[in-house]
Amino acid sequence: MDDIGLIFRALEFAAIRHKNQFRKGEDRPPYINHPIQVANLLVNEGGEKDPVLLAAAILHDVIEDTVDSESEKNELINKIKDLFGEEVLSVTLEVTDDKNLQKAERKRLQVEHAPTISINAKKLKLADKILNVRDITSNPPVGWNPERITGYFDWAEKVVTGLRGVNKKLEDMFDDVLAKARLKYTE
Repeated sequence: MDDIGLIFRALEFAAIRHKNQFRKGEDRPPYINHPIQVANLLVNEGGEKDPVLLAAAILHDVIEDTVDSESEKNELINKIKDLFGEEVLSVTLEVTDDKNLQKAERKRLQVEHAPTISINAKKLKLADKILNVRDITSNPPVGWNPERITGYFDWAEKVVTGLRGVNKKLEDMFDDVLAKARLKYTE
């Protein structure tokens, strides 16, 4: 399969997996918009062209957010490996949280593991954090008060500290997005 074929196969696969999901913002955009935006940010703002990175960006929430059991998770992992290869699966798994853990532990592990993940996983995680901060700022999740929002910003900054050194454009973009988000919530 060529590079374009890999990316379009990932788009179709992710669209099917996320078909009944919506983001947490008040306007509830279709969930699939998020992984598409992450891949788009990597290409058009970050200058990234690696098809493995882009396919993983499109698939980055599939394992974490579309399974209900450990057996379904294992089946999905095997399917991603078969369809997209070991490299795409590896990057996807590096940015996938273990939903069996408590939220606080998952957040702690993201900060702890950020410096140790692969370069592609760091780029993907960085793009994901940029978009999450943008989304939370422009369309906050329903029920999130300003303290929870600013707490997310503080945590995201800790994660990104461990991701630095892989793409200056993305790092500068995160800093800019975070500064604007903080300004909005301190006015």
